[in-house]
Amino acid sequence: MKINVHGGHNKLTPGAHNLLDELTEDRKVKAKVINLLRVAGHTVYDCTDDKGKTEDDNLVNIVKKCNAHEVNVDASIHLNCGRNDKKGDGNTGGVEVIIYDKSASSPVAAAERVAANISKALGIRNRGVKVNPNLYALRYTNAPAMLIECCFVDDPDDVAIYNADRMAAAIVAGITGQAAETTADAARLAAM
Repeated sequence: MKINVHGGHNKLTPGAHNLLDELTEDRKVKAKVINLLRVAGHTVYDCTDDKGKTEDDNLVNIVKKCNAHEVNVDASIHLNCGRNDKKGDGNTGGVEVIIYDKSASSPVAAAERVAANISKALGIRNRGVKVNPNLYALRYTNAPAMLIECCFVDDPDDVAIYNADRMAAAIVAGITGQAAETTADAARLAAM
């Protein structure tokens, strides 16, 4: 497979920050996803933008980088916010994957696998696959795209079980359709 991967936001437009920092964590997950995909023999392009001075510039730069490659899928790594669960209520906010639509060319099956795999790997709530045709990165990339909201930065229950390694392995297994165990084995080999 050929895959574009990018972390959301940049230092000038940093995204969500609370108990976790979205920019820091999406970069960790993105780097691990890219490494695992490459170890498994896939061609991967890092389309992360660190130069855009505004949110709009950042998104335009990401889409330009993505559209410079002919790939099977684009994967945008993010962390969510909005739970405002300051003390922890015993329920995780969870993972969700957003896609442009559910047409035949959309990565619906891969998005469903990513959400299910993350939910299972971390024991986090599966908020499922959602459609949003208004998100710039989903609307303007040439290849089918998914935006992965790994967990909530402002939910102590999510933060307590967050793990970048397991998150990345679950994402890779979902994108490629491989068993999560195969992806985890690839991670161990890459670390040797």
